[in-house]
Amino acid sequence: MIKILLKLILITTTLFSYEIRLDKPSHIAERKEEPKLKIALVRDDAKEIVIDKVTGLMWQDNIDTKTIKKNRKDAKQYCRRLVFGGYDDWYLPRIKELRSIVDQKKYNPAIRDGFKNVQSYHYWSSSPNISSNSLTVFNIDFKNAQTYKTNREGKCNVRCVRGKNKIL
Repeated sequence: MIKILLKLILITTTLFSYEIRLDKPSHIAERKEEPKLKIALVRDDAKEIVIDKVTGLMWQDNIDTKTIKKNRKDAKQYCRRLVFGGYDDWYLPRIKELRSIVDQKKYNPAIRDGFKNVQSYHYWSSSPNISSNSLTVFNIDFKNAQTYKTNREGKCNVRCVRGKNKIL
């Protein structure tokens, strides 16, 4: 009697532990598709800007983004004073904004397609390193897509951004 009861419990739990689907054989495993990145970067060659249709951000992409290296204070000031592409409301991007244009799967350079002027080097963000002392801030290396903490007095490249960020 106990054997029969145990078999019945085993059969019942086995039946109810599987999802029964009539449209697909149960032995075929479902494949989970990774969400596709919505990359909608549009370059305006005349203005030397790149517009990200997903985030709503507009990025500076002239030769200065490859050649100018500044400390963080000067980088922030550079962006605030920048009049470029017919706009004067540029700012130094936050680390999340910079990450939105860096492709984590692609290296040398790691920045997403659409940008022409990229230095495989560190770019400043305006994001402070709150967990550490106030002398360090975050930057992102466009060579390997890694985020680093850097002393504010160090020199890094500058890429300014403008616009109202929709998703970050």
